[in-house]
Amino acid sequence: MENQIDNNCTTIDAGKAKGIILLVAVVFGALIGFTANETFLSIIGGAVIGLIIAAFFNSVIYPQKASDR
Repeated sequence: MENQIDNNCTTIDAGKAKGIILLVAVVFGALIGFTANETFLSIIGGAVIGLIIAAFFNSVIYPQKASDR
């Protein structure tokens, strides 16, 4: 029963979700960097920092442990 529910409820696979998280983090990092300093270099710096934080999130926090059932 649980397998049927789990298999039918997945609409986005893990690869696409990680890519979306990276994209959103880079965009918001760039926007925050630009808003803070209003320079082109801050846009690039914010995007890099957003990418680093998103990569850390995807590799450490996001992975789900296998269920024991």
